[in-house]
Amino acid sequence: MKTTLQILFAIVLSTSTYGQSTVNIQINHLLDGVHFENEVNSTNDLENDFMIDRLQYYLSGFSLVHDGGQVTEVEDLYVLVSLLESTESSVIELGEFDINNLESVKFHFGVDEQANHADPSLWHVSHALAPKFPSMHWGWAAGYRFIALEGKSGPNIDQELQFHCIGDEFYQELDFPLNMSNESEYLVSVDAEYTNLLKGIDVTGGLILHGNLGEIGTLADNLIENVFTSASVTNTEDSELVNSFEIFPNPVTNGAFTINMDVA
Repeated sequence: MKTTLQILFAIVLSTSTYGQSTVNIQINHLLDGVHFENEVNSTNDLENDFMIDRLQYYLSGFSLVHDGGQVTEVEDLYVLVSLLESTESSVIELGEFDINNLESVKFHFGVDEQANHADPSLWHVSHALAPKFPSMHWGWAAGYRFIALEGKSGPNIDQELQFHCIGDEFYQELDFPLNMSNESEYLVSVDAEYTNLLKGIDVTGGLILHGNLGEIGTLADNLIENVFTSASVTNTEDSELVNSFEIFPNPVTNGAFTINMDVA
């Protein structure tokens, strides 16, 4: 398909600066490859049947790597990802930044040590770290539940299943390399496959664990290593659709020129 674009450009001389760009993260909640829903039966890699009816976890410590390795921290952002009332994709608004090339987005599972042992009542009621129901705070000494997973398991899906992950040692970073440039709005899409939370964990007889021992560590490692995958595509993919183009007149006069594009 031959497409001719008539484009008039106003040529403006200015200093070279980065423009303000918004950056958002979208987490797509999945269970066995499809949209996550509570109280839906699934099977882990050990062929153990299970069902989740509560899934909540904290993310914090967000940062952006951009423009040749520059690192910009997103300060004081704490997010409680909760699939109790809604299982639609979660959109985390990081803010506006002077960015040209976005090279990586990073965030941590859990709550940093200082905030983890602070008084939750000091936060505004709408804040992620304020008291919640059901509670995500275990106590000042222990801190927050980094993740709360509850449900049922076993051959008849009737055995109690509870994982409450607690402990500063589980505060770990996730890194999502990107190749995104020259956008006014960056949307970083991440898939979260929650079937993998129970990868390698035998739940045939049910399991109740609160704290930092036993399979709690496996669950936390699974969240870091096996749950999240980048669903982003670079903003250069559409260039493959253009077979050829030409610009005339060349050189350009009076700031006006025509582009002929052969689009696949």
